[in-house]
Amino acid sequence: MQKGFTLLELLITAGILSLVSVVITQIFVNTMRSNTKTETLKDVKQNGDFAMEAMTRLFQNAVSVTMTCTEKGEPTEITQTAELTDVWGSKTTLQCIVDSDAARIASVSGSISGARFSFLTSKNVSLVNKTTGVLECSADSFSFICTADGGKPASISIQFKLRQRNTAPSVYDQGEGTFQSNVFLRN
Repeated sequence: MQKGFTLLELLITAGILSLVSVVITQIFVNTMRSNTKTETLKDVKQNGDFAMEAMTRLFQNAVSVTMTCTEKGEPTEITQTAELTDVWGSKTTLQCIVDSDAARIASVSGSISGARFSFLTSKNVSLVNKTTGVLECSADSFSFICTADGGKPASISIQFKLRQRNTAPSVYDQGEGTFQSNVFLRN
């Protein structure tokens, strides 16, 4: 009697090992993909939440807001910039600025010659047009809608959409988020 394995036993073992390795590889790839997607979405959400919170705080602490407003019941007018004046008389403009191929939300303070830019979103994300998907500064990517009460701004609706930059072109790997908030002015 000879000791060893038959060719059939070796082929069956090789087939089973191949199937197990394919399953393990798929699990590993899916886990890595999920981790990448989670990190991408987290970055977009953190940037959007930070920008929204900063703009909300600036609007609520402003003593005056200069922008196009419509009275309640009239057709709304969308604008992309808002000029705010704080209690010390300093003016800040909220707007979209293109910086290194990224459309970013910025807070611009000071005079034109000595303007100071504070970006509210990082270079990792960009504003994206809600309808075309193009990374750009437009009313479809970043906007304010002001509602007035008796000629004075009463509430501001802030809307924007962010997308992660420099990610794989696959839809699965892209992270994006739409952010919207209504701010009721205190002053």
